[in-house]
Amino acid sequence: MQIDKNEFRKYAVKHHRINGIYVDKFIAGVENTQLPTAMTPYIIEERQLNVAQMDVFSRLMMDRIIFLGDAVMDQNANIIQAQLLFLQSTDAKRDIQIYINSPG
Repeated sequence: MQIDKNEFRKYAVKHHRINGIYVDKFIAGVENTQLPTAMTPYIIEERQLNVAQMDVFSRLMMDRIIFLGDAVMDQNANIIQAQLLFLQSTDAKRDIQIYINSPG
């Protein structure tokens, strides 16, 4: 299942009334995550008749994995909650995994 970040943005803003600016900043932050030069933030996904490049966090979201690698603040907590609810709304029977690497 392909999860479109624009589809998630619409869901977060419309259904959970999260400010669109915060969602855009969150998405931009995920896309611009600074990783060591030995690592790449993009994955080349090869499927039958199709090759796509995507950032690591979009790929994790496709696999129903949410990663929190920052301090828990109001805005990113709301976005994480919206991600959880969005994934539940797409398929309520499949598990969702969340990984937290946070100082608090």
